[in-house]
Amino acid sequence: MRNSIKWINIGVVFIMCVVLVLAGCSSSQTSKTTEKSNIAGEKETNKGPKVLKVAVPGNATHLDPAFSSSGPDRTVNQPIYNGLVHFKPGTTDVNAIEGDLAEKWENNSDGTIWTFHLRKGVKWQFDYGEFTSADVKYTFDRLLDPKTGSAYTEDLKVIKEVQTPDKYTVVFQLNQPDPIFLQRLLVDDMGGAIVKKEAIEAAGKDSMVKPVGTGPFMLKEYKLNEKVVLEKNPNYFRGEPKLDEIEFVTMTDQNAVDIAMEKGEIQLATGSGDKLWLEKMKTKKDLKIDFPGAPINWLLHLNSSIKPLDDKRVREAIAHAIDMDKYVKQVTDPGVAMLASGPIASNLDGHTDLGVYKYDPELSKKLLKEAGYRNGLELPPNFVNTRPAYFKLMTYIQEQLRQVGIKMELKQADIPTYQANIRKGLNNVVLKAGTFKSASFAFSDFLSSSIGSTNYSHYNKSDDLIVQATQEMDKNKAKELYADIQKQIMADYAVIPLIETNNVLFRRTEVNLGYDIKGTLVYSYPIYETTDLQ
Repeated sequence: MRNSIKWINIGVVFIMCVVLVLAGCSSSQTSKTTEKSNIAGEKETNKGPKVLKVAVPGNATHLDPAFSSSGPDRTVNQPIYNGLVHFKPGTTDVNAIEGDLAEKWENNSDGTIWTFHLRKGVKWQFDYGEFTSADVKYTFDRLLDPKTGSAYTEDLKVIKEVQTPDKYTVVFQLNQPDPIFLQRLLVDDMGGAIVKKEAIEAAGKDSMVKPVGTGPFMLKEYKLNEKVVLEKNPNYFRGEPKLDEIEFVTMTDQNAVDIAMEKGEIQLATGSGDKLWLEKMKTKKDLKIDFPGAPINWLLHLNSSIKPLDDKRVREAIAHAIDMDKYVKQVTDPGVAMLASGPIASNLDGHTDLGVYKYDPELSKKLLKEAGYRNGLELPPNFVNTRPAYFKLMTYIQEQLRQVGIKMELKQADIPTYQANIRKGLNNVVLKAGTFKSASFAFSDFLSSSIGSTNYSHYNKSDDLIVQATQEMDKNKAKELYADIQKQIMADYAVIPLIETNNVLFRRTEVNLGYDIKGTLVYSYPIYETTDLQ
């Protein structure tokens, strides 16, 4: 009996051991299965859609490039459209302009006839067919039509006629010689972006938010005040983009942008030229800061057609009341900002170093008394752009003017509203920053009476010289004319040169731009089919 019980106990122990072993194997197998599942899940995540998230400092409201003027507009439009020519990616060198939708071109000796030979087989997004010379003609005829109301109309008035001898050839007949005509056609600042007639007509009143281009990315989703999502164009003529999507997120608060960048919630953004900001961000190992050109030229435009700014002494008083040297040294970083050296940027052909007006508050007070304002004066209210760089500089100017007895109320406006209001002439003092391709554009766009909406100073005394300079094919003669224009503008106090700044952009290190960033005209990182996330 005892032997029977003994064998039973041994059997029970054996069975329990087997159960434990099997349980262990099962647990081990489950663990391995789970591990494999997790690894597979991670691989699957890594192989998921590549979505690049970009912070933009305001709403992109004009995705029809004929009306694209603000930084957010151009930032979002840049990957959607192509032009006949463009800057070499990552540069703003006018001596290194490359073919885009045009493979090659030539012009006659006096620069009045330009012939472009187009790429074959380029497809429009959303199945709108093949790109042809008819699209180029439609684009520029539309821009030249005053009824369109494009800000680029004036720049293109040099065009007399656009001819299309065949599907892949475009001929521009000009009204007069134009040494910078190729620059007028650049897609980089949107004036040269080619659009599709059928797509514009199909969109109708919604053309501002239903873009169709030939670029590497195309519209997927548009949500005002939130985001614009682009998806890759698999039929892009340079090859399928490496990114699957780009999500442009509207973010107006720099602190929120900084936090999102540190967390990896966004990967590209505009930074700040503030000293403290730069010191802080330079310590972040996962972030990289870039300072690409072209220099941004900051000017204060004074509307000389209205009181009290029609009095030159008042304009002088304003000019001599602003200490920009102090602003550069105390507020900005030396690597970001420097004093302006005249009414156009220092990198442009034709620039003459005339410096800034001398800071002399006592002279300002004296000039105000001579003009009849012994107790100071109050300017009409002015709108101020809420973008941090604009707001900080304009409030600094406001305080500088207050110290000599000039009061100036400021009303905050978002970027699209500010742009619209200053074009309507609602500001008597306009702070404007811009990058330019040549001296011709800088003067023609902002200091010629032939331009209504962007001649914020309402200045006309240099009109004849500007026309001569922009048509002069001899570079040396043109440079002499541009020097005379700059001296005249400074003598009349039409604008007040303030500072030049570089773009301040920052990105996460996992972003591979696909090019070396040396310059940009869109105030952001350009995004191409070569841009990637590692």
